Amino acid sequence: MSNKKNNTGPGNSTGIVDAIRKIALQGIADPDKNVVFGAKRVTGYVAKVNDNKTVDVQEYLDVEANSNGVKEGYHEGVWLSALESNPNGYLIVPKLYSEVVIAKDPVTLTEYVVMYSHVDIIQLEASETVTVGVVEREELNLNDDGSPDVDELEATGVYGKTSYSKDEVRTEAVDEENGLSGRTTHTKDEVKTEVVDDGGKSTTMDMKSDSLDIEVSDGDESTMHMDKSEIVLERGKSKTTLKDSENTMENGNEKVKVTNSVVYVGNDSGTSHAVLGEELADILMDILGYCSQIKTTTMLGPQPVLPPTIVQFITLKTKISVWKSTVSNFLTRKVEIQK
Repeated sequence: MSNKKNNTGPGNSTGIVDAIRKIALQGIADPDKNVVFGAKRVTGYVAKVNDNKTVDVQEYLDVEANSNGVKEGYHEGVWLSALESNPNGYLIVPKLYSEVVIAKDPVTLTEYVVMYSHVDIIQLEASETVTVGVVEREELNLNDDGSPDVDELEATGVYGKTSYSKDEVRTEAVDEENGLSGRTTHTKDEVKTEVVDDGGKSTTMDMKSDSLDIEVSDGDESTMHMDKSEIVLERGKSKTTLKDSENTMENGNEKVKVTNSVVYVGNDSGTSHAVLGEELADILMDILGYCSQIKTTTMLGPQPVLPPTIVQFITLKTKISVWKSTVSNFLTRKVEIQK
């Protein structure tokens, strides 16, 4: 099969074209290497990284200096871009002593790096938007001539990407088929993260300069709000609020509230003062003791309370003493109040 690129037409016109080409490149191209002078690629290593965003490159040579003490194959001030030495925009800075390949513009004789083995900095600075991501696509079918080409393959709906703009940074990891997604959005005054599945479960975190909100949903919601004045936790009918001067736990209509000076149990309105159980037991026993000593005036003079009543007083006093010691029937084990 003939090569169409080299087929210049009938006759011996190929020789004429070659002759014209040699005349045109006379003094410009190296006849031995068949390349334009100064345009060949050079492989070496980074000998120095300069402050002006250029590098010095040393070629891989057996001899590093000539008889005059000048380094052979040493290229100073090699640009990092073929366009210009620009610290803004798209910039790659190679690592010191890493391997690079450099080329030379045959017109301006400017040298620039075209390949890198290792780098210290990759800078991608755009005026509008930068998107970096991975998109899964259908597999290429090499056995079917009618199948889509590589550039026509359909996306599967699984992807991960980050988009940068001047107002927002958005990161996504999505599996559309299974209904799974994770997203984080950064703005100048807010960072919001969301994870969702197809079962209705989701977790959201919204962080601002003065507050943090977290929400976990699996049919019921669990939430947390935090700012400089309070922390609020909620789950169903349960709620806990933490402030500088008070803490409150609520469940339905029941509440426990703790302040700097008072602890409220049940509610913080329509309340009465609590008593100390052991002290109340002592007071009751004292009252019964005094009652057993009561005397009444009769024709025979002052007489004690009738014996059956005294026995009842003594029996009740004994019961209270037993209840106090065993913490049962009279004093609760589940609630204690500090003296």
